[in-house]
Amino acid sequence: MIKDDTRQTIKFIELLIIILLLVYFSIIAIFYKAGNPERSEMHELNKIALQKTPITHIEKSYHTNRGVNSYALEGVTKSRKRYYFVYLPGRKKGYLLPTSKGITEAAIRSKFTSNESQEQVLKINLGWYHKRAVWEITSKNKVGDYNYYLYDFKNGNLIG
Repeated sequence: MIKDDTRQTIKFIELLIIILLLVYFSIIAIFYKAGNPERSEMHELNKIALQKTPITHIEKSYHTNRGVNSYALEGVTKSRKRYYFVYLPGRKKGYLLPTSKGITEAAIRSKFTSNESQEQVLKINLGWYHKRAVWEITSKNKVGDYNYYLYDFKNGNLIG
């Protein structure tokens, strides 16, 4: 009698472990599939930037979605010139922006922290908004509220 109970308990535990493993791997598959579009867009961005622009080395990638889904990257050419490349996958358009023709991430961070000293910068992204390149700053104030600021890439002026 005790042996039968022990066997049933072992079978139950084995079945429970199998079910938990199936649930675990199903959840992993769902999250992997959900993140796949962004990974493929980033892969496409890198491929286009390296093939169609003078950029030979990619240093940093960005992503924003302000009505227009945009991916961007910062890269360097063979002659050590720095560029930003913004790609709009929905429109299949790309824009090559020399860093000398706009504000760099470091400069926009410095400008923001001097103007908004009470806020902590969480993330800075380069993207596209109303037919122009913009820097999007995500910040958090002392109360814990999240704020989003857009700065024009060309002149560093606050847009919204």
